Amino acid sequence: MDDRLSINSPRFQLCVFAALAAVMLITRTHSLSHLVHLPDTSLASFFVLGYLVRRPAAFGGLFALGFAIDVWKIYVMGGSGFCFTPAYWMLLPAYGVMWLAGRFLAERFPERLSTLLPAAVLLVAATFVSNLFSSGGFYMLSGRFPDPSLAGFLLRLQKYFPGTLTATLLWSGVGVATYAALLMARPQMRREAAR
Repeated sequence: MDDRLSINSPRFQLCVFAALAAVMLITRTHSLSHLVHLPDTSLASFFVLGYLVRRPAAFGGLFALGFAIDVWKIYVMGGSGFCFTPAYWMLLPAYGVMWLAGRFLAERFPERLSTLLPAAVLLVAATFVSNLFSSGGFYMLSGRFPDPSLAGFLLRLQKYFPGTLTATLLWSGVGVATYAALLMARPQMRREAAR
């Protein structure tokens, strides 16, 4: 088999990164909103990135892309800057949780149908913790809420977390289906031992 086509090859990982970047670019900018509203893929993208591309530079690159998209939307396209506060940097640990969860899954669980349930539990837990960083950080540190409290945050969590979880599960499912289809189309491609 040509090594360039293996799961851990730089070529494959670059293709994964490019695909995740493209999907994030489309959903984060809402560039197709006039046709259909697609939920943001950011959390799922970092989870899938952690699973398939475990290099820290890939995490930094995808985070930089998200930041560039947000800056472009706000300062070039005239979008709302409501969320662009000092709390924005809480996205680093929020996305980091998702990326690390993907890495943990790849390193600890074999690629078998029987690991779908533990993977789903890990994904839900990681999404919850990530949401605590992003939403909780925004609520507590943005300065947009005059008297932040735990009770106030719990109300926001109850309101917004289900949508975040649904989008993350949906896009992660798309990632799993795409990866499974790739492995079915190219059965010679198998994950090599973790480096």
